[in-house]
Amino acid sequence: MAGLLLAFGLLHSPAAAQTSTSPRPTVEALRTDAPIRVDGVFDEAVWHQAPVATGFTAREPEDNRPAAQQTEFSVVYTETTLYFGIRAYDAEPEAIVARELQRDSDHGGNDDSLAIVLDTFHDQRNSVTFEVNPLGARTDSLVTDEGKDQNIEWNGVWTASARTTAEGWQAEVAIPFSTLRFDPAQSVWGLNVRRVVRRTNEESYWAPIGREIGMSAVTRMYAAHRVSLAGDLTGISGVKAGRRVDVKPFVLGSAAEEPRDPSSGTIDDIDGGVDLKWGLTRSLTLDLTYNTDFAQVEVDQQQVNLTRFSLFFPEKREFFLENAGIFEFGSPAPPGMQPPLMKAFFSRRIGLAGGEAVPIDVGARLTGRAGAWNLGLLTVGTEAVPAGNRSATAATQHSVFRLKRDLGERSSVGMVYTELDPRSGDGNRLYGVDLDYKPNRQSQFYLFGAASEDAGRSGDNGALGTGWAYTTRTVRANVDLTEAQGDFNPGSGFLLRRDFRRYNPRVRWEPRVNRGVVRSVTLEAELDYFERESLGRVESRKLLLAPVGMRTTGDDRFRLAFVNDVEQLFEPFEISPGIVIPAGLYEFDSIFLRGFSNQGRRLAWRGNINVGEFFGGDRRSYVLSSYVRLSRHLLTEFQWNYNDVTLPQGDFTATIYTVRLDAAFSPDLRLNTLAQYNEAAQLAGVNVRFNWIYKPGANLFVVYNHNWAASTFSARETARRELIVKFNYLWQP
Repeated sequence: MAGLLLAFGLLHSPAAAQTSTSPRPTVEALRTDAPIRVDGVFDEAVWHQAPVATGFTAREPEDNRPAAQQTEFSVVYTETTLYFGIRAYDAEPEAIVARELQRDSDHGGNDDSLAIVLDTFHDQRNSVTFEVNPLGARTDSLVTDEGKDQNIEWNGVWTASARTTAEGWQAEVAIPFSTLRFDPAQSVWGLNVRRVVRRTNEESYWAPIGREIGMSAVTRMYAAHRVSLAGDLTGISGVKAGRRVDVKPFVLGSAAEEPRDPSSGTIDDIDGGVDLKWGLTRSLTLDLTYNTDFAQVEVDQQQVNLTRFSLFFPEKREFFLENAGIFEFGSPAPPGMQPPLMKAFFSRRIGLAGGEAVPIDVGARLTGRAGAWNLGLLTVGTEAVPAGNRSATAATQHSVFRLKRDLGERSSVGMVYTELDPRSGDGNRLYGVDLDYKPNRQSQFYLFGAASEDAGRSGDNGALGTGWAYTTRTVRANVDLTEAQGDFNPGSGFLLRRDFRRYNPRVRWEPRVNRGVVRSVTLEAELDYFERESLGRVESRKLLLAPVGMRTTGDDRFRLAFVNDVEQLFEPFEISPGIVIPAGLYEFDSIFLRGFSNQGRRLAWRGNINVGEFFGGDRRSYVLSSYVRLSRHLLTEFQWNYNDVTLPQGDFTATIYTVRLDAAFSPDLRLNTLAQYNEAAQLAGVNVRFNWIYKPGANLFVVYNHNWAASTFSARETARRELIVKFNYLWQP
């Protein structure tokens, strides 16, 4: 309580004003009534009349200097659409890197690219990003609280066209105002434009961002997502009202069979549903869904789990994606690909049970802003599933209410409430409050508390957390303290562990050296300590020391770490079928090597090796992914995930083979194939997805899934196969 009072006191101190004295670049958007054809050619007269923004500043490989390859852009708009015209000058246009046509590829990491980052509410916290490469391939994302959450699965309705010229390359981007959420009373928007020149790894920005503003430790976000440092976009007024209705009906036909169960026969189905998006105001959006189906979503990638804790799979379903960051609560997401420790609300709990899809009946979401308030309200009902080849599932209603209030320039305070009602028996409720305090651009402090309610559980149902982060040009330091009591249960959320108390300090030192092929070196240290909260005894402890780390001028990266693990098993743990590790205290050491090459090359790779002791035995773990870009139309990925474990109780291997083939015929026409074989689980599967975006926001999907039971890969037996055709249409009355 004392810490909470101190934090509120700081919020009302002079430091909480967080004013910035650095000048912001400004560009004015020019209004036009003439039509603009988005073809990558600036032949409309308005492009020669609009103000030009230039003066890009590099951040990489050296910051605070003029970009070696300069960029300029103009902004124009009509009653319905915002347009950007960007010229990316290049002294060697023949060397421009452009190899991907796939939508939502990592252009910023692989190709030359331009990214537009808009802070439409000018709140210096949240943004939306639109990115394009020289082939016109697009990607987009929503970012909350300057990187606390980055939603890269979101797909907005917008168009872009690009082409190379004798002077470099250029792009036209058209963003309908109906795609954006904004306050009509706000006359200034935040704006930054980022450019990447891949062959030299130059990264430059219109609004300068130096390396003293560290990248987020929790996402792979761009520095431009630090919209508190963005420039200003002025001049937008009198645009078409943001209140609008988008209606997206769909029809779906499917056929499936399970040859191992002859009585099932062929299952044919024709179904339909509708999604409706209603802009109640320009900043509040109501989403409604009926008989929702997610058959077109790519299957999850198989994972090896050698822990006694749950696996985590990210949300990919469109209905849950827009403004999903509003519902984030508690400690920030961990760095890299690590699963989160806790989520008060996790939308993948809805419509899935035991790994199987559960029909969603109706759902509603209200998200957006009202002044300084951020609001998220969601309720979704799922249908009952009778017992058959799996356990019966009761009809369930999931509800969540999230409210946040902006404080100062970048801080906030909020609350969350979730309710899980299975419509039969007792439900689950969760209450929580949180504070996010940023006294300056280098520091961040957070604090949260939550409690759950379940019938039949005792009063030990609380969770608390606090943390602090500090970032400079060369140092990143974090410390997180989290506790969840034994009966704490986020019924509509995610909890990696139960009954724990965690201490997690981390420090990273990354000075620039710029000698030979070495751009920077890295030294890291981390302690991740868990104890059983109800017993006060250690459960897990990981001490990581990484004295050798390097980033090259070619953007290849390597890290060597030494890891000491302590694991206390309070009960036996079956790590593999028939192999049980007895309860007890175990300590083991290992060496961890991770590296990846510049992902913009035609042949790229990433991988890690973990070798050492393991629960009284030994483990060798290898993960290697290779990427081959055969052409701008074809990308292949091969992944080998191998674990060889030797224990006193027995030996086993766990291997997953993954092959991905992505064919992009144009930015709006693609065919994706994902094939996987899990040797330990004796499962194999192929997911083939054809997607044609025949107009922005409207799609045709053809999906084929084939799953095998496979004691060996050559002895496969078809378990299930299905063909799905889904057509949706976007109607904007």
